[in-house]
Amino acid sequence: MSNSFRDPNIKDGELSQYVVTIGSDPAEYQVSSTVHHDGDKGYRSRMTLTLPDNFSMTVDQTFDRTGGELRALTYVAESKHQDTLVSREEGNFAGTSHLQFGGKVEPFPSPLTSLLGGGTTFRGLDFRKGEKQLVNLWLAYSIHWPVEVKVEKRTTVEVPAGRFDTWQIKAKPSFTHINGLLDKVVSGLLPAFTLHFDAVAPHRLVRFSFPTGPMPWNPKGLAQLNHLAD
Repeated sequence: MSNSFRDPNIKDGELSQYVVTIGSDPAEYQVSSTVHHDGDKGYRSRMTLTLPDNFSMTVDQTFDRTGGELRALTYVAESKHQDTLVSREEGNFAGTSHLQFGGKVEPFPSPLTSLLGGGTTFRGLDFRKGEKQLVNLWLAYSIHWPVEVKVEKRTTVEVPAGRFDTWQIKAKPSFTHINGLLDKVVSGLLPAFTLHFDAVAPHRLVRFSFPTGPMPWNPKGLAQLNHLAD
């Protein structure tokens, strides 16, 4: 079990576009993701989401890629309704200390990723069947949860962009090292995420199935690759 992400060597200017659907709703939402090199030692990614009623989001992130490893550095997300700023959140993860659960001020643990940053950091997993990794998933402010990421199998998936040979990844909260009952409760609130990454390096995200909320009646979301360019 590794305690870091590997640098997947993403090409400068890589573009990935996704179509997102929620449950049985026929409406389709567009998501665009670009990755650029930030000098010789980093990546800069931008994700844009366009939703109904003139609502949009942008998520900018930076990653360090020195020594063959990949590490999340910063996160900035903004949402707007028409031209009005609705919300903005930021995270600075490297070389900082924060107020954590329990009242202690201490650095974030490693490896760490935001949920949306997983589309980049998880490309640095050890893609071998059965491999597991415990990752700290940053949610907001100083809140982060341990998540077990497991490489389940190699499988072929069909998405609008075509047919891909992929690795299927399951990511779910894991509190077994703290308390078994707590682990069951949290797993009931936050179901597992399923991700499919291209088996060919640099392992672009091809498909992402995710819960839209903690309640049993909250529908699942599905993001599928529908355009790619290097």
